[in-house]
Amino acid sequence: MKIERPKNTKKEGTIEFLVYKEGKTFVGVCLTFDIVEEGKNPEKLMESIQEAAQGHLEVVREKNMSDDLLNRYAPKEYWNIYYKIIGDILSKKSIKSPYSFFIFPYATRTI
Repeated sequence: MKIERPKNTKKEGTIEFLVYKEGKTFVGVCLTFDIVEEGKNPEKLMESIQEAAQGHLEVVREKNMSDDLLNRYAPKEYWNIYYKIIGDILSKKSIKSPYSFFIFPYATRTI
C-alpha cells in the first residue's frame, strides 16, 4: 500500500494522529511525521503526540528545513489501522475497539 496524502508545506498542510490500545498500553502515532509514543492514558497520550508533532512542525519552519520532513509517513501497519477506523465510521459500523484519531489542518497562522 502506498500512502497517498496531500503534500504538506511549511505554510499549510494536515497532520493525522491515531491512538489505539495494544496489550495493556496505548500507542500514539503521528501518522504524518512518523512519531510514535506509548502510554497508559489515551487522552494524555493524544495530547503528548500532538505536542511532539507541533514541536516538529515549529522546528522545520524556524530552521527552514526541507518540506520532506513534513511528509515523512509512519509505516503502513499504522495506516492500516487508521483506514479501518475511517472505513468503519463511513459505513456506520459500531466501533468497539479503543481507537481514536484526530486530523489537524494547519496553516502559518496556527503557530
